[in-house]
Amino acid sequence: MFAIIFYIFSTVLSYTDYKKYLVPNNILLTMAIMLLIFGFFESKIYISSIVLSLVVLLFFITLMLINRQMILGGGDIKYMMLVALFLGLKPFAVFLIITGLLQTIVLLFMQKVKKRRVAAMVPVMFISVIIVNILSYLNIFL
Repeated sequence: MFAIIFYIFSTVLSYTDYKKYLVPNNILLTMAIMLLIFGFFESKIYISSIVLSLVVLLFFITLMLINRQMILGGGDIKYMMLVALFLGLKPFAVFLIITGLLQTIVLLFMQKVKKRRVAAMVPVMFISVIIVNILSYLNIFL
């Protein structure tokens, strides 16, 4: 149920971010609560996952205080916190590498080809999670 909840909510969030550049807080909050509840019941959430989510939050708060003109929505940060909660420590490190590469490619495409300044990042992060889960399932990096 833990993974099913993550995938269903991530699909909805990806769609709304792609169409409206909006990541609704009520969906994120519902997702967080359900992930925590089912994660505890299924023993899939550890203290390290919760600490990792808080570290992600602190990192982006610091980054946004240093560079106030940074183009990064709060919904992207909150979704990344939930990804950290879902994946755990080791897979999250691989996620950061994959999502960094994919986001760079998408941003370059949007800026150079489409001539747009912004791009929806939740769908890219969701694709990165799927790739990490496939790599994990195939025992490629762990």
